[in-house]
Amino acid sequence: MRSTEPVRAPAMPESSVNVGGHAISYRRRGAGVPLLLIAGTGYPGGTWHPDLVEALAAHHTVVTFDHRGTGATAPAPGRYSTRLFAQDALGVLDALGLEPAHVVGHSMGGRVAQWMALERPDRVRSLVLAATGPGQFRADRPVTRGVPVHVVLELVDKGYERYMRDHIAATFFTPEFAREHPEVVAWLHDAFWRDRPDLENYLRHVVARQEHQTADRLAEIRVPTLILIGDRDTAVMGTGAHTEQSDYLAEHIAGAVKRVIPGSAHGYFWQDPKRTIDILLEWTASH
Repeated sequence: MRSTEPVRAPAMPESSVNVGGHAISYRRRGAGVPLLLIAGTGYPGGTWHPDLVEALAAHHTVVTFDHRGTGATAPAPGRYSTRLFAQDALGVLDALGLEPAHVVGHSMGGRVAQWMALERPDRVRSLVLAATGPGQFRADRPVTRGVPVHVVLELVDKGYERYMRDHIAATFFTPEFAREHPEVVAWLHDAFWRDRPDLENYLRHVVARQEHQTADRLAEIRVPTLILIGDRDTAVMGTGAHTEQSDYLAEHIAGAVKRVIPGSAHGYFWQDPKRTIDILLEWTASH
């Protein structure tokens, strides 16, 4: 899975910083220009595969963190939002005293990253919007502002653990990859399940994702932006198909560059890590 030499600096143990009175758990690895990885809906920082992190940390100071209610970060009262999670991410960078970072956000993490670029462009060296979207951008395709009914029905029918297992297998990976590499699918499920949010907090993350809305503000993003999408990320989920959402992002963010990873669905970080790492390092080296 590795595509570069080993890390130049040892991984630091998990720690936490105070952001607005809340302790946010993070890990920092490697050395060099900072690169922040922001995970998706309810996903803890430990779902980033160690081999991917090590490959990036051979060139960068890589920071991962646990969203509120996931991993070692405790839940918080009040409403969750992608804007709140962006404040958490910015707070981690500020507390660590890091220079402007390359910000890589996957799925809901890409929605969080958009708010970082909108509200604190001075802290964002470049933006990688990976398999993500801007909220509702077509009147004839409204986004559910709450937990989608199909999610509720599947959770009731299957239970939380089986729902996540099936959801990861069906949306993060192509069917043929899931059949041929069940160990990769199992690794991601197990990493999520080990540090999962409880069901209430998972659903609060889902609501935050569904309520995200930046489609009318994309023109304000002025930092260099890479749109990264798998060509088979076509499943219509709570916010629609990510291929269509990525097209919209690329068309409405000035100067955005779009790269497509062939043969991959939503989870190309795990399905095709070598290609993904190569694209990310090529991007960061040029910015």
